[in-house]
Amino acid sequence: MGRLRRMEEERPTGTSCEVAEVAAASGGTVTFEGREARVVSFRSRREIYDIPSAQLELDLGDEYLTLRGFCDLNGEFIETRRERPFRGDA
Repeated sequence: MGRLRRMEEERPTGTSCEVAEVAAASGGTVTFEGREARVVSFRSRREIYDIPSAQLELDLGDEYLTLRGFCDLNGEFIETRRERPFRGDA
């Protein structure tokens, strides 16, 4: 019998999806893990037949961080995975 794939850990970020979307459009910032981070981009899929998903890309000053997750029913971005595509100090 096959094994089920382990679900990724869900971590609330304290960041509103709406605020992240506005910040991405205006070059603004959000507070992430206690420090200001510039929002590079925010993408969200909310179509009726899609699995809800979102991607938040942040510039932390010394590195870039891509967060994958979804927007919960209260509008908070919930992180399920993070990637560090490259560092800003190169």
